[in-house]
Amino acid sequence: MMAVAGALGATWWRLWRSGCNTVHHLVIEQPLRGISVTMVVLFVWLMLGALFLGLLDFLGQDQYQTLKPRLVESLLSLFFFTLFFLVTISDTVLVWGALFRSRAAAFHAQLPLTDRQLFWGCSVEGGLWSSWAVLVLAVPLVGALVLDRLFPGLRWAPVPPLAALAMTAGALVAVLSFVVCCMGAGAIGSLLLARLIPLLRRGIKGIIVLILAALLVAAVLVLGSLEQRGEPVAFMGEVIGKLRFAENPYLPPWWAQQALSAALTGEWKTWTHFSALLLSTAAVLALAGEWIAGRRLRLDLDALTGRPEARGRTRSRRWRLIPFLPADIGLLAAKDLRLFLREPAQVLQFTMFFSLLGFYLLMLPRVGRAFLFDDWWRPVVSLLNLTAVAMALATFTGRFVYPLLSLEGRRLWVLALAPWPHTRVVTAKFTFALLVGLPVSVGLVVLSGFMLALAPGVILYQAGIIACMAVGFSAGALGLGARLADYDEDNPAKLVAGYGGTINLMASLVFSALLLGGAVFPLLPGMAALGPWRWVAGAGWTVLVTVVWSTVFLRMSWRWFGRLG
Repeated sequence: MMAVAGALGATWWRLWRSGCNTVHHLVIEQPLRGISVTMVVLFVWLMLGALFLGLLDFLGQDQYQTLKPRLVESLLSLFFFTLFFLVTISDTVLVWGALFRSRAAAFHAQLPLTDRQLFWGCSVEGGLWSSWAVLVLAVPLVGALVLDRLFPGLRWAPVPPLAALAMTAGALVAVLSFVVCCMGAGAIGSLLLARLIPLLRRGIKGIIVLILAALLVAAVLVLGSLEQRGEPVAFMGEVIGKLRFAENPYLPPWWAQQALSAALTGEWKTWTHFSALLLSTAAVLALAGEWIAGRRLRLDLDALTGRPEARGRTRSRRWRLIPFLPADIGLLAAKDLRLFLREPAQVLQFTMFFSLLGFYLLMLPRVGRAFLFDDWWRPVVSLLNLTAVAMALATFTGRFVYPLLSLEGRRLWVLALAPWPHTRVVTAKFTFALLVGLPVSVGLVVLSGFMLALAPGVILYQAGIIACMAVGFSAGALGLGARLADYDEDNPAKLVAGYGGTINLMASLVFSALLLGGAVFPLLPGMAALGPWRWVAGAGWTVLVTVVWSTVFLRMSWRWFGRLG
């Protein structure tokens, strides 16, 4: 136990020194970077805070006043339900990479450290990397909920300052307990993933394990959704009844929602119960992970870094180039695809991303009908749907396209000997990003538009806007990825969470806001008098912004990546 405490102390000291050096670098050495990071965080806080407050104010209208407490509980449950799987899988990938995949993993395994020490050090560091964005997201959410309790309907409620402070602190503790629980689940998930990958190499055993795991998750979800709470039909049945799957009493998201709601209402016994439940679950998961690591960590590290046990006859397969592309670009795109498929962490996060998109599609029939009772909401719902797909596309390009050039660090000498200029490498990655992101985003907008019963003209117009967004997001990610490249880092998750990834996020938000302005223009009240010219004006603005944006960032990527030769 003392050895584990010493390893944790060393990890915390290293993280503390790294944080101090980063702050000194951003404040003293490069203050412009520090100002830009601060502006990004403040902008995200203001935007999310305004969004949360607007939603709470809308639910405070007379027709929803009696339903507001129950609606807020259901939406919070859905929020934590999605966040639980997102943070857990991200933490699983980061801890797995630190323990088994990175260059530091083999070095750490040769040090006089026990398996438990390695596990705790990587778990703490990976958990902090995966959860910092959640904590940034939680601040405006808690602030909006507390302000709504203090100023219901923009009227002051007589709440003592000490009670308001306790309310805020209790809500933040509930969110932190939830994040710690996700970190525990992700830590033990990384060890299970290390055990699963060798099974997948053997074929049928890995498939059986995946099927059993899926059946177990489905059983837990079904058991939780069987509990009925006796709500009235109509609107409550349309929205709350169909969101009951997120209120599963056997999963941590519901515990977090109950703890947060109890802190806001002053029910401190309930808050203590569910906060303790989250923390005790996190402790049990962490101890279980420590027990598994003490018995399996180096064995799994040997299995992952060595050759598979059973190898068939190795045959070289001819590379199939992508049709209708020049030979060099097709070859480079095929190379990127093969490297992507060989990286389990990338494949897992890619699967997680599209699973969330599938979850979004499944939610449209559940929630969308509730807001289509009034025709006035139809254009609003269409814009919200376009915004959701745009944010998903920005996340995709930021996570998978931005690190592409930095990950070429160890292969730059090969690219330098290739019979084509470095600019072709950037063009190939841009083409590869469009081949993946463009069909998915356009198809998602078209499919969700039909599911929301939008007019065909609106669906076609929004499909064109999301196609322009795919082009601009990819160009921006490659341009900033070349300008702010870090060729010494081989972990794409850390590249995305660093300074360059933050700047790319800010640029994506600016570009999406510019193009969403073109989407809003034809639907504004009073624009109907312009007839079809309103759609022409909106499309012209969208195309103009996309061409200028893409040209600037592609030239930036060609210039900075081309200097490496």
